[in-house]
Amino acid sequence: MLVYPAIDVCKTGQRLKRECENRRVTIREIQEFLGLAAAQSVYGWFRGKALPSLDNFYALSRYLGLGMEELVVPKESAEEVFRRGRKEDTAQGLRGRMLVYLSLCFEADAPVKQ
Repeated sequence: MLVYPAIDVCKTGQRLKRECENRRVTIREIQEFLGLAAAQSVYGWFRGKALPSLDNFYALSRYLGLGMEELVVPKESAEEVFRRGRKEDTAQGLRGRMLVYLSLCFEADAPVKQ
């Protein structure tokens, strides 16, 4: 089953900030390169409050010498959470899965209301 991919805005902002710091790119340089009126947008990106527009994200990735995919941090999908839960497989996790299974069984046996 294909899960809709989503971006983790906070972690992506942290990655943007880290990559800029690693390359010694200042917020002022980003502001000038992208033609932003104020640096507040960049601070917001770094704090994970928002993401750059697609055009700005692309331009920034090129400026940093990275692909956009290298800067984006995906949110964990439900499938990954399930897989991790199976690996951790604690008594609590097993209990939770059993309750879900039982509720599905009861739903299947419930009479259909008309």
